[in-house]
Amino acid sequence: MTTTDTSTTDWLSRRQTYRRLMFGSILVGVAVALVLRNLGYPVVGEAVYWLGILAFFAIWKGTDIQLVDERDWELERRASLTAFQIIGAVAVVGFSAARLLTWLTDYTFAPMVQAMLQGAFYGLVGFVVAFGVSYLYHRSRL
Repeated sequence: MTTTDTSTTDWLSRRQTYRRLMFGSILVGVAVALVLRNLGYPVVGEAVYWLGILAFFAIWKGTDIQLVDERDWELERRASLTAFQIIGAVAVVGFSAARLLTWLTDYTFAPMVQAMLQGAFYGLVGFVVAFGVSYLYHRSRL
């Protein structure tokens, strides 16, 4: 009589547990940090945030199980591409509409909204520049 081999099940179960711990440490770190900042303890909140980040890396590098595989990398690649396309489309249409709205009508955005739009625009420009540099770097290595 043969016995059922449960090593695969154990491996998958352990992998899920470690992955939950990794991402849970970040979520808990961020949540507690936000609460501490709102309670007036910004430095302690930042320390808790970094503890969550460090716990993530400690779990990731401290286990003998492969926690991220090719399927995860492919999912991240596809999700990144989709997010990049959505943000690009919204930015192209949204920033153009905002400019046209102020040029063609008497409507003006509140100073806080203008500052937010400028920040979003410059943040997006920085993101695209970082993507371009990263793309050229990886292209030169292939």
